[in-house]
Amino acid sequence: MEQAKKFKILCPDCQAEIVVDAVTGQILFHEPKKSDEDSPKKKSMQDLMKEMEEKRKQASSRFEEEKEALKHRSEYLEKKFEEMKKHVDTSDEAPPPHPFDYD
Repeated sequence: MEQAKKFKILCPDCQAEIVVDAVTGQILFHEPKKSDEDSPKKKSMQDLMKEMEEKRKQASSRFEEEKEALKHRSEYLEKKFEEMKKHVDTSDEAPPPHPFDYD
């Protein structure tokens, strides 16, 4: 199978690298230009550790939010399912016809 074509574009304004899917035209990836102040070589070890701890906390909080949303989603779907079961007509007791009965 042919590998999907991607284009790498360098933004003339901000010098960010943008990766675009050739088939759909959607932006797949955007990487802003790294400034010299953001370079790990310019930061102290404590600053890098603080940044890493902040990113870990953000990832953990996002995980917890998604976990809670998933819990609420299953409760919502269960409630909708029970509501729809109430509207099902059970008065017809005849079994549905078999496909072979039509031959």
